[in-house]
Amino acid sequence: MSDKFTNNVRARLYKQGYQGFTKDDYTTAAIAVGCDDINNPTKEQLSQAVDYLKAKATSQLSVADEPTEEKFLTQAESEQSETEIETGALTVAPQDVGEMITSKAAFLGVILSEQQINDIADSVDTSASTFDEILEQVETALLAYADLRANQVDAKIGQTLSRVQQRVVNRHEQSRNKLSLGLTGISAALEDSRNQTKSQLSGILARLNAAQAQ
Repeated sequence: MSDKFTNNVRARLYKQGYQGFTKDDYTTAAIAVGCDDINNPTKEQLSQAVDYLKAKATSQLSVADEPTEEKFLTQAESEQSETEIETGALTVAPQDVGEMITSKAAFLGVILSEQQINDIADSVDTSASTFDEILEQVETALLAYADLRANQVDAKIGQTLSRVQQRVVNRHEQSRNKLSLGLTGISAALEDSRNQTKSQLSGILARLNAAQAQ
């Protein structure tokens, strides 16, 4: 399990877009900022460690440089750091989880609405022993959401195909009934025509027989 110094510094770096640091990097940063107790770091030491590793990542760190207070540390982050130190657990603010979800979703090519992001964030436990655990929860929640959406799409496709199939069956039945009625009408017309022809022939024959008898 990672120590509180590593967890907190890693979380802050991640929010600023910095990743890929090794355990040795965090150990070196702790030594550089004078953090003797890595399970009880101060806010200033955490801020200095973040600046140290950011500078190292951009190859701009010099021995004479004085670590400066992190410029973008908000009041909410300060309160969060105090909670982390007091409780011994890594706590990420809900808005930070939302940013993580948005970033991860964009990487996966998933477009989410604000309400969907909030729904997914609600399923993530923002208090965990390590930052990696929260990242895993975010990824798991996104995958679960993707599966849910895929199942919903599959269901809609199935419903659409069923409606199309039923429409084809109904229209075929209508066409068959229409053809049957048409053929019945034609048959009746032909029968009437034959009957009329027979009647006319019978009348002609009767008149011819009467004429011959005279």
